[in-house]
Amino acid sequence: MSSHTASVSPGRHRPRWWVAVLGAVSVVVGVSAPADATAVEQAPYSGTAEWMDDSCGYRTDVTATFSGRISIRAGTGPDSSYYFVTDNYTFREVHTDPATGRWFVIRGDGQFKNVQAEQVGDNLFEVTNKNAGQLFVVEDSTGTVRFRFAGVVTFRVLDTGGIPDGQFVDFLGATVAGHDPQVSVCSAAGSLIGTGSASRLTALPLGATTAPLGYYEYLPPGYGLGAKKPLLVFLHGYGGYGDGSPAQLPNVINDAGIPYYIANNGWAVDRPFVVLAPQHNDIGSAAYPYPCDVPFGGSCVMRLQHDYGNPLPAGSPCWAPSEVRSFLDYALAHYDVDPARVYLTGLSCGGYGVWESLAQFGAGRIAAAVPIAGEGRPALESAGCTLASAPIWAFHGDADDVVDPAGSIDTVTTLRTCPVPPARDLRLTVYPGVDHNSWDHAYSGSQGQDIYGWMLGFTTG
Repeated sequence: MSSHTASVSPGRHRPRWWVAVLGAVSVVVGVSAPADATAVEQAPYSGTAEWMDDSCGYRTDVTATFSGRISIRAGTGPDSSYYFVTDNYTFREVHTDPATGRWFVIRGDGQFKNVQAEQVGDNLFEVTNKNAGQLFVVEDSTGTVRFRFAGVVTFRVLDTGGIPDGQFVDFLGATVAGHDPQVSVCSAAGSLIGTGSASRLTALPLGATTAPLGYYEYLPPGYGLGAKKPLLVFLHGYGGYGDGSPAQLPNVINDAGIPYYIANNGWAVDRPFVVLAPQHNDIGSAAYPYPCDVPFGGSCVMRLQHDYGNPLPAGSPCWAPSEVRSFLDYALAHYDVDPARVYLTGLSCGGYGVWESLAQFGAGRIAAAVPIAGEGRPALESAGCTLASAPIWAFHGDADDVVDPAGSIDTVTTLRTCPVPPARDLRLTVYPGVDHNSWDHAYSGSQGQDIYGWMLGFTTG
């Protein structure tokens, strides 16, 4: 969520076959040899896996095969605190869009040869290697190679025990350095089975318009012809912050959520919204300290910001309602949109911004709101039942360790008890076993929740 608290950013591609590879590692290290072993016999592995992926903004069903041969040795002497990994692996994933039947392939192979696994945190390890094979290759349905990803790959894993225990329990993601950062697996996939939404996205840095913030603009087909369009304003999480300049505005896309999907051709073009995604700038201030190295550090940050009064221009790591209001004023004055159909959504820091905005100016201005993984309890304490002046559909993962799930659960549960104002619609979706990233499920609709059709069912006035 924030540099003010420890968190792990979700990877843009998490090859699930690697979980099985780590299972092989666990068996090799945990069973085949004692902790003081200097070498471990190589162990072959192979298998298949199936899962659903919604990280690109739409659902694909994935079937995968993988195989390889791996060995682990524990270091000796000065290197006794390290693992050394040797692995030869290959994998193939077929991604199919169930809505259209279109599909593509991600495949790869590589070799780790006696690579040190470095401890980067409590029970957190990274294995980094210059891949000797084809790291990621994306093929279309004819078998034609469309993209290749090469460079230095880093796998990050969580270990329940201490070195050299080897009982890996979770694969946290893979990152690749050395390739074009503008080309991701989602951009490759979107070029093959996507919607073409990226062609309708425009970057408008601070100063290019009279807007108080730099922002991205998406105009749907038919904009400016006939009836006014509904407006959807998206508030990014902490990873999207920046000063609105051409150099930093892309952080909004690179972070997560709706702008990322649009930029990678993952946004359904039949959604009628004008989508605007402004950029918040976290300008720190010594006058507003955030000592939040605590459980649910994101909730701590949001609570403190609320108690400080959401100060601007400095002192608010997350969105402040005053800047959201100013941006909405600009949008309504400069776009051909229906003022009765203004919708607000955001994730993490942006989810907090949605709650705070509803508390301060939601009545009569916001037709419906979708806060995701945000802390709403401070806004509830300030606004009371008036927080429900607009329909709300809140989302959270029950395994979120950054922002307390109670920030959504308790807020909606309390609002449902309010006699006044009558809640036009209060919804809460909690995803079991899902961590801080509950937004891919919510925004993609992969779990059956259609927030876009729901929002369009409401108007102000």
